[in-house]
Parts: sequence; structure tokens; C-alpha cells
Amino acid sequence: MSPNSPSPIAVPGGPEARAEAAEAQSYTFGPFRLLPGERILRRGNQVVPLPPKAFETLLLLVRNPGHLMRKEDLMTALWSDSFVEEGSLTSQISLLRKVLADAGAAGAYIQTVPKLGYRFLPPVTQTWASGSAVGTPIQVDEEAPAERVIRFIALPFTVRNGDERAGFLEHSLPEAISAALAGLRSLTVRSSLLAARLAEADPDPRHIAREADVDMVLAGTILCERDQVRVTAELIHAPSGTLVGSYVCKTRLDNLIEVQDSLVHGIVELLVLRLTERERRVLAHNVPASPRAYEFYLRANHVQRERTMENLSMARDLYRECLDEDPDYAPAWARLGRCYRTLEKFGEEGPQSLELAKWAFHRAFALSPDLPIAHNLYTPIETDTGHARSAMVRLLGQGERHPNDPELFGGLVQACRYCGLLDESVRAHYRSWRLDPKIVTSVGHTFFLLGDYERTLEWYCLGFRYYLDLAAMAAAGREAEAIELLGRRSAPGGQFPAMMESLRFSLQGDHARSIEILRQALAVRPTKDPEAKFYLARQLARDGAHADALSTIRELATEGFLCSTALRCDPWLRPLSRLPDFQDVLDEVLKREADARAAFQAAGGDRVLA
Repeated sequence: MSPNSPSPIAVPGGPEARAEAAEAQSYTFGPFRLLPGERILRRGNQVVPLPPKAFETLLLLVRNPGHLMRKEDLMTALWSDSFVEEGSLTSQISLLRKVLADAGAAGAYIQTVPKLGYRFLPPVTQTWASGSAVGTPIQVDEEAPAERVIRFIALPFTVRNGDERAGFLEHSLPEAISAALAGLRSLTVRSSLLAARLAEADPDPRHIAREADVDMVLAGTILCERDQVRVTAELIHAPSGTLVGSYVCKTRLDNLIEVQDSLVHGIVELLVLRLTERERRVLAHNVPASPRAYEFYLRANHVQRERTMENLSMARDLYRECLDEDPDYAPAWARLGRCYRTLEKFGEEGPQSLELAKWAFHRAFALSPDLPIAHNLYTPIETDTGHARSAMVRLLGQGERHPNDPELFGGLVQACRYCGLLDESVRAHYRSWRLDPKIVTSVGHTFFLLGDYERTLEWYCLGFRYYLDLAAMAAAGREAEAIELLGRRSAPGGQFPAMMESLRFSLQGDHARSIEILRQALAVRPTKDPEAKFYLARQLARDGAHADALSTIRELATEGFLCSTALRCDPWLRPLSRLPDFQDVLDEVLKREADARAAFQAAGGDRVLA
């Protein structure tokens, strides 16, 4: 190994301990069940996370209940090809005691025999796939083993000495690692935005474990020395603060490509993750062929953390440079597509940018059909351009393959809502929220369409606030509060200024001026944001332009935004029911929603969101 090559993940130990010739299917003790084949410790229906070496230590003990396990025998079995201090074994025993106690175990499980070793105290029942061990009762294992899922977060890396040359790596490197791991079934990866917020508040792993609800934390440092960069990373079992493994890489600043690749594969090996062939292919597309391309990619990710139009333009240009170096790097195509779309949507660039965005995602999917970041970033484009049903079916298919990706289910919240499937949209939100309690989805808009303005305000305040909370307050009769907030709020580009300005005039009673602004905004073609167009239609109805409002909602149905619930129940839209064409429009919307529901069911939506 050359001096500049990365050292592998250094695990406190070596290969797995050898299993007995005939391994039991499970070992039950107290409220726990250990499943060697699945590498899972369960307490009832809950999986109790254990680092790999701690799992191996517990397995050795439960195979020999009541018997003295000598320290030297345990260390030989656990670290057969490495020399480790006795403290390594002591650390694993301490971790096991803490994990079992935190999981609700009563009494002592592991006895220390001074100077000799350890004894596992509780009786253990072994369950076998067929037959039983001598002296062991035959038991029927009716409950299928749960899939082992590890909750993971990568914190921003600390740049030592404040070196500006490495400043762009602080967030972009751990974010790239998280994106690479996000598609694995056995991991649930927390967002980099959450990681940055938690690291600023309190970097202690135990605090992060509580706040982010994670099992494993990746933390690291970056140090520049002339033209070299030294990256040190540690994988920590968050609830206990125990070091699971470490990684050190020293390479040239212009050759960062090997850092991510080695670290991602090291984490996979360290956590003993079983990858499918599909997952291996996705990981293979997460590192570009050129070190220069990778540097451009990381710099672009760093620049676009601040979502101004100027920064998005800079990020777009850096992604282009990345792809000039490596035109087959799928993640760069996906992120470039988002830049093009955002710049077009908010009026910074013309319609050609939307076509460029579509082409960029086409390239990303052609290169890596299951790339999670491409599926997640493409959803807003697909829904806004009239293809919400296709987005919904696509995401449901991905949900079958990646059931632990919260961002994917967050995308389903929007896709189902555009299809008029509001209950399904709420279910997708709670599916995403169960995977990541800190995730921000667009479910506030779903609750708004349902007429639940209190829950709209509850969930919308978790994200960026522009318009929806104002509309919810006004619809709930809190108009004075909405006007006061409106006076203190700025708006981004696109149709948002028209929405905010017309709402201000409408709430102040100047309906003619509000209608004038709304008609000007609706004259823009093509529609860049169907959901924003729906809000404009509501305001037309409130201002008395009922025919214009109904005509706009008819257009929305053909553009892929369906809203039968709001059409029947929204207080501002209620006057439209007196128009002669109302029933025809409602029937058309209901028919399209029925078609979307059939597509949802055919794609296994109920099963995916269960």
C-alpha cells in the first residue's frame, strides 16, 4: 500500500468469530432473542442495534450460558488475526451491558469472574430450523426475523486550522457519503441539513443519538499539509458513544476521489451490510472516474448549500465542469438537472432550462436507473410538468426496492397530492416521518387541500415559510394576523410575488387590484407550478371572479393537478358550485382521480405505504 493510499476502516478487531458447526436459528434469553443468521438482537418486535463486534461477543456468550468464558478464549475468537489489548474486550462487555440495560433488561446478564473472564447468567433457549439440540425444548419460531436496519447520520467534518483550501469539504464530503449510502435497504440515512444543525448545537454523539434518533454517527476531521490532505473519520455507536471503527486517508488535495469510495465501502464492510447486486451497481456510479471531476462536484455541492439564484448559477457551472471531465457521472447529472429547473422555475432563465433539466435527468437515469438522488430530485419536475401519476408509480416501485429511504416517501407526498389522493399523501408523509422524525415534507399543502388548517400550520412551519401559512390563517378566519405577517415577508421569484401581492390586496378589500394581478400571473404560459396556480384560482374565487377561477381549475385538471376535495369543501371555492359548468369540471376531476387511484393500487401502493 502506497503512503498516499487510504488505510482501510480500522475495526477494533478482525474477522467474525467462527460460527459453530451447527448454529441455532435463534437464542432466547429474558425478553431478548438473538438471530445469528440475520445478525439481529430483538426485544419483542423491536430491533436492538448492536455494532458488529459487540454482536459477535454476545453470540459467543449466549452459546455457552452458565459457563466461564475465559478472556483469552474470547479475544482469540474475536480477534484471531490481530493483536489487541484486553481493554478492547472490556469495552465490548461494557457496551453490551449498557445496551441490554437501556433496552429494559432487569438484573445482571453478564458476570465478571475476576482475573479469569465472563459468564452469561440467564438461561438460554435455542431454537433450530429442524429438530433441537440435546436438552433443548423444540420451539416453533412463528415470527419472521425483522430486517436489520441501521439509522445513520454523517456529521459535517471539522476542518483543522481553518484552512480555506479544504473549506468546501466540511459539508460536501459527508453529504456525498450520505447520498451514496441512502439507497441501501439496510440503512436509513438522515439528511445532511439535520446533521449540520445538530452539529452546531451539540456534537456529542449521545445528544445526536437522542435528537436524530440514530444508531451510528460518522464524524471526521480534515487537515491540509502543503498539497496533501489528511481525512480522519470515526464511526461511533451513538447511544453508547463507543468507537466502532476508524479511517485515515492521506492524499493530494487534487485527488480526493479515493476518500469517498474507500470510506463508503469501509462503512458497508464494518456494519456487515448485505448488498444486493442492484445496490452494488448504484454504489459503483457514486464516484466519478476523474479526481478533477470529483473536486468540481464537491465544490458545486458546497456552493448550492446557500440556495440563492446566484449560487445556483455558480453550482450549475461547476456541475457542467464536472461532467466535462466525466460525462458518465450520474449524481452530477441529477444535481445539474435540479439547478436548471430551479433557475427556470423562479424566472432566472428561459424555457430552454426546463428542457435541459429533463435531459440531465434522462442522462442520470440512463447511467444509473436506481440512483436515489435522481429519483428524489426528479419528482418535483415530473409533477410540475403534468406527470404526477408517472412520478407516483415510479416512486412506489422505488419504495419496494428502497423501503428505508425517507426522502423517497417524502416525494410520494407531493406526487399523491397532485393526483388528488390526499389520504395516500398523508400516509406517505407518516411513512417518511417514521423513518426520519426530523424530515420536512410538503404534507402541509395536503392538509390545506383537506381543509385542516390547524395541521397545515403545524407541519408547514417546519419548512420554509412563504405563502401557505398566510392562506391557512386567512381561510381559518385569522385575516388580521395574516395581513400583519404578510407585511413582514419577502417572496422568491416565479409566481410567488403575484400570490403574495394579490393576497395582500384581497385581504385589504381591494378585490379589483387583486384580480388584475392574478390575471397577469395566470397569463404566463406554460404553467411552471400547478400548485401555485391552484392558490391563484382560490384567490380569484374569493375576489369574485368565479368564472375565471373555475376555468383555471379546469385547466389544472388537464395539467395534472387534481383537487376534487378542495373544489367541494374549500370555503373560498364554495361559490363556484353555483356555476353551470361546475358539475362537469368536478366530474372530470373525479374521473382523473379515479384513474390515478387505480394506478396507485396496481403499483402496490397500499403495500408500500403499510
